[in-house]
Parts: sequence; C-alpha cells; structure tokens
Amino acid sequence: MKKPWLEGIEVVDVNTPVSVWGGWLETFALTIIVIAASFLTQQQDPFRLSGGFPWPVLAPLLAGLRYGFVYGFASALLILANLGVAINLEWQSSSGFPLPWAVGIVVVAMVAGGFRDMWGRRLHRLEGAYQYRAERLEEFTRSYQLLRLSHDRLEQTVANSGFSLREGIMHLEPVLNGISGLTESSLQKLIEFIAEYGALTQACIVGITADNIDTGRVLGSIGDRFPIDDSDPVARSALESGELTAVNLMEEYALDQNQLLAAIPLADSTGEIHAMLLVKSMPFFAFHESNLKLIAVLAGHGVDHLRFGTGGSSIARFIAAFGRVHQDFLRFRLDATLLRLSGAYSEIMSVYEKLRSSTRAIDLICITRYQDQPVIWILLPLTNTSNAQAWMQRVDGVPATLTLEFVAVGDIDPQRIRSMEAH
Repeated sequence: MKKPWLEGIEVVDVNTPVSVWGGWLETFALTIIVIAASFLTQQQDPFRLSGGFPWPVLAPLLAGLRYGFVYGFASALLILANLGVAINLEWQSSSGFPLPWAVGIVVVAMVAGGFRDMWGRRLHRLEGAYQYRAERLEEFTRSYQLLRLSHDRLEQTVANSGFSLREGIMHLEPVLNGISGLTESSLQKLIEFIAEYGALTQACIVGITADNIDTGRVLGSIGDRFPIDDSDPVARSALESGELTAVNLMEEYALDQNQLLAAIPLADSTGEIHAMLLVKSMPFFAFHESNLKLIAVLAGHGVDHLRFGTGGSSIARFIAAFGRVHQDFLRFRLDATLLRLSGAYSEIMSVYEKLRSSTRAIDLICITRYQDQPVIWILLPLTNTSNAQAWMQRVDGVPATLTLEFVAVGDIDPQRIRSMEAH
C-alpha cells in the first residue's frame, strides 16, 4: 500500500510479480512491428545492410531495456531469424549472411538487457530497504501516537487529581490566615485559591440580598467579567436548594436558558448562605462530579474559616468544624470520625498534650467536661473509623485505662457536640 507521505511519487512494489506471458507477448509484438515497418519503408533493403542506421535494432534494444536480458536476446534472435529467411527468399539483397551486423544486434540486446537487470536488482534492493524503513516508521508513528495519547490522558489525570481534598483543606488555612470576615478582599483570596485547586477559568462570587442574588455586588472574580442573570436556572436552583448545582443536572428545557456551568452557595456550618459562587467556564476535563465536589467542600471550609476565624475558643472552633464535616458527610458522603477519650483527670491531662502534638494538619482536638470529668474530643476529617483506629495505634503514651470510643460522624447526634461545655 502506498504511504500517504509518498503521494505523487511512483513506487515499485517488489511483492507484485511481473506477468511472464505479458512480457513475451509484448516482446514478440514489438519485434514483428519493427520488422514490418522496415519492410514497408524500404522493400529492397528492409534490414539496412547496405548503409544507414539499422532500424531493426530498436526491437531488441527496447525489449532489453523494458524486460531484461532474456527478452532482449530473444528479440535479437528473432530479428536474425527473419534476416536469414529474407536472404534465402531474396527479399533482402545480400551476398552472404552479415555476421558483423548480426553480432552488433546481439551485443546491443545483451548490453541493454544486462543494464536493465542490474538496475532492476538494485531497485528491488532499495525497495526492500524502503519497505523495511516504512514499516519501522509506521511502528514508530503508532508508538508515538499511543505515547502522545497516553501523555494527554496522564496530563488530564494530573490536572484532575493533582490536588487532593485533604491537601486543599490543609493549605486553605495558611492562605486565609490573618483575614477575618466575609469581605471583598477575603472572598477574592478565597476564589483565587478555589480557582487554583478546581481549575476554574471564569467565575465570580456575588452577594445575596433578601434571599436573592444581587447581581450588582460582585465580591470576587477570576478571569474575564461576565454578565450575571439572576434568573439563570442553575443559579436559581442552587439558591433554592442551598446545595451545589451543575448544568448537567438540569432538566432539558432549562439547558437553553442558562449560561452558567455550576453554582455553589457559600454557606457556613450553620447553614446560612452569605454569597454565591458562579462558574462560567472551566476546562472540559475538569468539569466532573469529583472536581465540583472538591470546589464545594473547599468553598464551605473557606467560608467557615472567614466566618468564625481562629480567634475563638477551641470549643467554638471544634463545634464549627464538626458542623462542616457533618454537612460534608450528608451532602457528599465524605467520611469523618470522632474520637472520645475519658478517664481519670490526671491521665486525661497528661495524654492531652501528647495527642495535640500527634494530630494532623486538618484534625482538631479539644477538651471538655462531662459529669465533672474531663473528656478529650478529636475530630478526624476525611477519615473512616478503621483508619482512625490505625492512627490511634501509632500514638504512643496513651494509658490503657482510658476509655476510647470511635464514632463515625454520621452516627452521632450533632446536638451532643453543640452542647459541649468547656473545661
């Protein structure tokens, strides 16, 4: 098969056999035509023995150049046989058989045929080398395309999952440290952080006034500004439900009416909606459920951080953090585990400092009093009970006399956490 990059170039395929009968037929026909033309043009001396150019030599010359030595030699013998017959029948005037003329005809046929055979063998060798290199190039091209496709998929995978949810929550606090309140500057910081982790290219945060989107209050934006329609089905559905809404979840009749890809209410752990994150555009490979869930969770944690800050008591921050992970569990089925340690006052106080130094970046720990006894609470977001037990086993210095309880976030009454008393 001819390769597309050789379009317009004639290529000899060595795997295509040459027709033997076709070559012989053409050789005999060419020889007969040349002899007939010689007789018609000069009947007294058709083979040009008395002088002039020996035109019958064209038959073996062309046959040798076209098909090779054997065909040219056969054409020459056919010419000589016709010459002998013509001399015997006195069609050709000659005192004897012209041996030098005959030898010349045979030599011309042999040289032409040998030349053609030599170049034919060289052409076949080059064609074989070409076909080998073409196959290698085709294999290389196929491997390159597979590698390119694999690289593109790997790039998309890295773009989608390069930032984990745990890393995002862990890096959120340092970014928002020193900022308190839901102001334009703080929300601008928040949307820039979310855009980096969620691959947003065009989005904004708008305020909420009288339970409606206030299109005139743009509190933060990323990318080019875009007009906001408060009747957009995605934004209206997100405001009514108080949860993440994406265009692919809308009914068919509403698809032609919206301009937004997603809308995320910025609500704190108490459920109060303070603003709305509207997403206008993002890379296609980033528009999937996992990434939208990551954006919604990061936005919720960011609002809690700005709303409640870190200046309050550990109990208040613990209660707010629990409210957030409880909402994450209810909305996105994100695991979280509560550890409760109770026991003698002296043991609790001695192990409290050890546990504080062992907690991870996004974990929270506080100490409360229950029935005049100190109780340590540890909140482990994004951790199921089995992983929480494994983490606890790695902590040294916890007396066996303490009562240790592992509770999944979905198995505890939120009111129990909200009613905790400080130590």
